[in-house]
Amino acid sequence: MLIAGWGTGHPLGVAGAGLASSIAVFIGVLMLFGYFLKLEHYVGFDSTQWRPQLRQWKRIVNVGLPAGGEFAMIFIFMAVVYYVLRDFGPAAQAGFGIGTRVVGLIQMPALAVALAAGPIAGQNFGAGNAERVRETFVKAALIGTAVMIAFMVLAQFAPWLLLGGFSNDRETMAVASQFLHFVSFNLVAQGFVFTCSSMFQGLGNTKPVLLSSMSRVFTYSLPAIWLSTRPGFRIEHVWYLSIATTTLQAAFSVWLLRREFGKRLAPQEVTPAPVGPAPAAPSARASV
Repeated sequence: MLIAGWGTGHPLGVAGAGLASSIAVFIGVLMLFGYFLKLEHYVGFDSTQWRPQLRQWKRIVNVGLPAGGEFAMIFIFMAVVYYVLRDFGPAAQAGFGIGTRVVGLIQMPALAVALAAGPIAGQNFGAGNAERVRETFVKAALIGTAVMIAFMVLAQFAPWLLLGGFSNDRETMAVASQFLHFVSFNLVAQGFVFTCSSMFQGLGNTKPVLLSSMSRVFTYSLPAIWLSTRPGFRIEHVWYLSIATTTLQAAFSVWLLRREFGKRLAPQEVTPAPVGPAPAAPSARASV
């Protein structure tokens, strides 16, 4: 309505999309606030607990700040891509934008599985069940890989099913199709990155998540900017570099997670059972 000016007579274009997003978030906040005040009876405000607890603040910052820094790395990565595509015209940047949104959409099922693995791993880590933590990672990675392979095959052989209806500009859609064709090879590696990031959150140490994201930013940004200054630079070089750096990031994330498992899930020493007659079996009444 705001983009086209339906009902208002004042089409806002791109600004309307941004304003609509802000209005939607504002309405969502109001609805949640109303729900909390009228219907929520389990959780409430207790003014006696408002006193700052710096120790807890520190724990929250140690977990949340590195995870938040990952979004900053994503911003830098996207900014670099748009920068190196500047000489290919608006169609290239628009095609990249469409392709990025489609890739983000098809990544959602694997991301959902990865996000679910974090709380499960955290619960078992808190319970001291190291084997279950490892099993959670393996199963989440296998499910995510299967989902990503299915979408990769779809992107390779039927990209029009994913891109249809986004734009009528042939040049823009050609770039988007090419982007999806190349970058779909990233999906499996990206699934491993998602799973490792969620596992780090479950273990209560998100610093490796930021380190992994920084590794991709540096291994991608500097070579991409350098390649953009070289004669013969083609848009395909951007996609090839993305495949290589995402694969490296996935391998680095798995290595960091294995190291974290080695530190936090070290097998505990088992106390040998005492030598002697076996203790008598408890009576039925005692068992009850």
